[in-house]
Amino acid sequence: GAEADLGKRRYDKVVIMTDADVDGSHIRTLLLTFFYRQMYQFVAAGHVYVAQPPLFRVRTKKQTYYVQTEEEMKTQLLDQGLGEGVFLPGDGREIAGEEMQKLCRTLSGLEDALVAMEKRGISLRDHAGRRDPKTGKLPMYHVYYGAEERWFSSRDELEAFVKGKEKAAGGELAMGHAAGLSSGVAEEAQPGTAADTGDDQLVVVDLHEVRSINAGLNELALMGFDTEALLPQDRTGSEEPRYTLRRGDSAIGLEDLRSLLSAVRRAGEKGMSITRFKGLGEMNAEELRDTTLDPANRTLLRVTMTDAAAADDLFRVLMGEKVEPRREFIERHALDVKHLDV
Repeated sequence: GAEADLGKRRYDKVVIMTDADVDGSHIRTLLLTFFYRQMYQFVAAGHVYVAQPPLFRVRTKKQTYYVQTEEEMKTQLLDQGLGEGVFLPGDGREIAGEEMQKLCRTLSGLEDALVAMEKRGISLRDHAGRRDPKTGKLPMYHVYYGAEERWFSSRDELEAFVKGKEKAAGGELAMGHAAGLSSGVAEEAQPGTAADTGDDQLVVVDLHEVRSINAGLNELALMGFDTEALLPQDRTGSEEPRYTLRRGDSAIGLEDLRSLLSAVRRAGEKGMSITRFKGLGEMNAEELRDTTLDPANRTLLRVTMTDAAAADDLFRVLMGEKVEPRREFIERHALDVKHLDV
């Protein structure tokens, strides 16, 4: 619009409100792209905002309150559940207080990364068997070259492999694509099977989440736990639980460290009624007013030109005619999707 349009505006704030799922994110991107391309003066002058409706409503006997993000909700449940909890790892130790908090924070950092890796069809048990014997690290790169399949724990190892193949081939290697493998769709390309690469094509899958896993495993090792502690073991019903979480007079048996995190969060939920809002339509009018519209309580993010430009770039990638940038974006972010409305 013309520069004069800005002075004729009827409202000081244009607020974009969308659902918190993937569809809502797409709609927000489209709207930001529209403002950036057609009404950029509004963005530059700081009149465009994005509403931040809460994801959760929490009710207790004493109060009702709202939580903005899933990360905040997990943190609250963890803090609430830790309380007077004591973890018994079965080696004579009793882990409580700050040490217990540190253990749970480490496990929390590992949680999303392990889930992301498992979405690729790669289990921690199998991947632990590919650990580098020198460094103890899990492989971060999954590589196919023709019918050859390799795993590498460092960029240096990967580059050495590629240089060796290029030397043997007498030139640069053609890059291929393993359908489904990079994006984590395990049904289309299971790790350990031949990928659709062609005879002379190189496919490199960057397992970016393994960096977080390696860091978490290193922290656990400093606390006296190895990778096996995260894996359930075959046990008979008559055997004592491998680990125990004690809270007051109650004791919860656990078969692996990953179970500790969920047990602590379940304990934190006691006395709470938690509702997750899938979308704005699941709130009644009063809730929408109180949490998202009321100036005294709402959270608004002001859109900058940088934000709008990023949305425009994303729109070009997802809706443009070039296939390769779109494929690369989907491969890079497919494993990050948590709330898909299907």
